[in-house]
This record gives sequence, structure tokens and C-alpha cells, in this order.
Amino acid sequence: MLSDAGLLLAEFDQALSGFDHPAAHRDHRWNLANAGQHMDKAELIEDAEDRELVLWAFELWRQVSERLPDLPHQVIHGDANRSNFLVRDDSIVGLIDFGDCCYNPRICELATCLAYLMMDHDNPLKVAATVTSAYTEAVMLSEAELDVLFPLVCGRLAVSTCMATARMAEQPDHPNWFESLAPSLALLRKLREIGMGEQDS
Repeated sequence: MLSDAGLLLAEFDQALSGFDHPAAHRDHRWNLANAGQHMDKAELIEDAEDRELVLWAFELWRQVSERLPDLPHQVIHGDANRSNFLVRDDSIVGLIDFGDCCYNPRICELATCLAYLMMDHDNPLKVAATVTSAYTEAVMLSEAELDVLFPLVCGRLAVSTCMATARMAEQPDHPNWFESLAPSLALLRKLREIGMGEQDS
């Protein structure tokens, strides 16, 4: 199913590669290319270690954000998480929920998807490799796009954490609004360990 997700998402992006519309050129709170708009919400995170972790992720995103305008752009789905894949007979066959569609760097599509599909896995990099390999069967990604993928995934997780924290403070009686909080933080911890390990090697 991970391969299904990568391939279907790539086929979706391939189908939209020639499509454009003025309304797609917009900003919204889940726009990964503008993840920095939520950085101030990190102060709402009470645990100091978690807050520092999220700021680390935002810094990774910031370091690559200036490269994004030069990467291939197109209209993307922008929210390919587990709840938005249609499944039939253990196969992923479609996508729903197009509320976050916008004209964006193409690589933001895959980064957003990976951020969610890597959650709750012991080996998140294996998940990422499986999904990415399937995606690139239909859409060839440039080296420049792949270089920003890890920071973009971390940026998406930082946004998810900040949004969930803010929602929990505003509406504590709606747990579905912040169900991604703990998984996002857990995945960020794993990714920082991986990132630090690569720096040391």
C-alpha cells in the first residue's frame, strides 16, 4: 500500500502537470512553502525539549526555503495523508479532499505525504524510500528537489505540531483536531536522531 500511495500520488501530479488556474495561486495555513508562518506558535508548546525540537525542524525548513522558488511548480493536492486515500481490497485507488490544493513546488506534494505515512513506523526511512521509489516511477524528481525533501518533511511535521498545539489550547474537547500531535513529535525525534547521525558520520 505504501507503493500504491507513491504511485497514485505521482499519477495525480502527472495528470495536473499542465493544469493551472488563478485561484490555485494562493496561500493557506497548510502551504508547506510558507511553513514559517507558524513558527511563532512554537511558544505555545509547554515542554521545553519538544519546543526546541520543533524549532530545529523549522530551522531545517528555513535553510532550504529560499531554494523553493527555483524548483518545478505545479498545482498539487497538498494533503495526501492516510485519511485522504481511498482503499479497495487492500489497494489505494484514489484521493479525496482537495481543500488544500494550490500552486506549489512539486516536491511539497511528496514531502507532505511522507510526513504522514512515516508516522508510527519503527523504520520511517524505509517507508520514505518505498513511497519515493514508487513516486519516481511516474514523476522524475531532480537532484535539487530530493535535496530539500528531508527538510520539507521536518517542516511539515513542525507545522502539524504547532497547529495541533494551538487547536488543543482553543478547543480541548475536539481531540480529532490534534490527534497528530504525539505522532508528529515522535517522528521528529527519530528524524533528528537520523539527521544528527548523518552529520557525525
